[in-house]
Amino acid sequence: MTRSQLILVLGAAALVVVLFQLPRSVVENEQLQEVGGPESHSMEIPQEVETQINELRRLIEEEENIDKKANFAHSLARRYLDYGIVDSAARYAEAIQRWKETPSELAADIYFTAYERSPGPEQAKEYAVKARGILQSLLDKDPTNLVLKNRLAMTLVVSENPMAGVAMLREILAQDETNRQAILNLGLLAIQSGQFERAKERFENLISLNPADNEAKLYLAVSMIEINQQSQARLLLEEILASQDSIPAIKMMASDYLEGL
Repeated sequence: MTRSQLILVLGAAALVVVLFQLPRSVVENEQLQEVGGPESHSMEIPQEVETQINELRRLIEEEENIDKKANFAHSLARRYLDYGIVDSAARYAEAIQRWKETPSELAADIYFTAYERSPGPEQAKEYAVKARGILQSLLDKDPTNLVLKNRLAMTLVVSENPMAGVAMLREILAQDETNRQAILNLGLLAIQSGQFERAKERFENLISLNPADNEAKLYLAVSMIEINQQSQARLLLEEILASQDSIPAIKMMASDYLEGL
């Protein structure tokens, strides 16, 4: 993995860590730039997870209540997404939409995550379009939902008008200047476009809001490495490795970058 190919990390409750791509054509300063494609990551499903998958399949088949059926399908799709089986997960998003007959936040979550973790740009764009349609419908009903708005913005950055996504992230910050996800997204997009000084500012902002934000520390360290501030980056990476709160994925990446210094 090159340093310009950045990861995002799943929540601490995830069974495993999946390294996945960011959108490939966005910047924060309104100059578009293409960056390299992602690496592909595949994982073997442990037997205990295979057992969970089979049980969820059984529950989906037997359940008649639509809401419960959709929840089981969402859980199953998340298992697949944890292990990079994107196509199978997306089929359950389609099923949820069919069962519910109205825009479903569960389906949007699956499509959005499939977009993030797709192994190639064409597949990523396909799922981004599907997620975008549902997210827009949900936002039309609840325009104050900044979680949905953040996600919609990130699907727009792979549209024909990527700066609309960046503008939407800025709108979120205009509403809530401490919105972590919007700040994080803008920082990650800055890294992807090689704007490491801008990225550094974003992640320093996050750390000022929460000094224990080890994910922000990791990305700040990456930004510093790219602008030849290796000594400061080393201190951050060592902090992450010494922290009791760092999830394994963050520590793994911190160790990897530290070894490269």
